Amino acid sequence: MTDAQQPQPVKSSRMSGEERRKLILHCAKRVFARSTYAEASIREMAHGSGVTEPMIYKHFGSKKGLFLAVLREFSSQFLELYQKRLAEREEKDILDALEHVVLDFRETINADPETQRVLFQSVLESSDPEIGQGLSKNNLKIYEMIHHLVERAQATGSIDEELDPDAVAWGYMSMILANQYALMLNLSSRTAPLQGEISRVWLRGLRAQPS
Repeated sequence: MTDAQQPQPVKSSRMSGEERRKLILHCAKRVFARSTYAEASIREMAHGSGVTEPMIYKHFGSKKGLFLAVLREFSSQFLELYQKRLAEREEKDILDALEHVVLDFRETINADPETQRVLFQSVLESSDPEIGQGLSKNNLKIYEMIHHLVERAQATGSIDEELDPDAVAWGYMSMILANQYALMLNLSSRTAPLQGEISRVWLRGLRAQPS
């Protein structure tokens, strides 16, 4: 890594403990996002945060503790932004919200690609029980958001009420996970242009049929 790529140290001498913690998390996210978990350097994170390595261990205990804190902090922000996008569409048109479930997920990724790369790292490290559990919680929260939309659409007669809402929600999740996989393999340039049509085809299959 060149000097230009190194996180620039910041002065943190007058920060509160919470401010310093947030600064470390932001710097750690950048480092974890551009390297593997094994390669991520606590020294680099300390340098970029303007703190000592012992200070990082004081706040987070270990590199894994820091990674888990980054995962919790920024996946929570990611989910908040995604839920806001879905809620705004739901308020206006439930079918529009369902049509954009995957597209809005992609837009949320694009707003913070570093967090998505941290989530990629958590997939690679998911054999660790704590990291795997953190990733599972993140995915289940996304599932719950989608499940809410599906139940609302069935209650209003917008989609077939005979469909199993769990199956419908997991169908959307399969598209989201496929998008994440495409991003990991640098295939999104091929899949992204098709996602709108894929979503419309899927939604047509869910629509309530005239009696």
